[in-house]
Amino acid sequence: MADEKVCPKCNGAMNPGTLRDRGQYSGASPYVWAPQDDIAFPLAGKPTGRADIVLYRCGQCGYLEMHAPSTH
Repeated sequence: MADEKVCPKCNGAMNPGTLRDRGQYSGASPYVWAPQDDIAFPLAGKPTGRADIVLYRCGQCGYLEMHAPSTH
């Protein structure tokens, strides 16, 4: 089991989640972290410096914390 995250503001339990569009979108987060100089529409199959975003929310105070962990 992964280590439980603790809120840096109130020491409450942090719960993992994702960002979602309020529209008809369903699935994993539509957002990714991208380097500032990244092109808007990279070529399919070409590696980029992008990383999926992992979001945590404190169940006690509502504090949000985002990470873009390394994949290697």
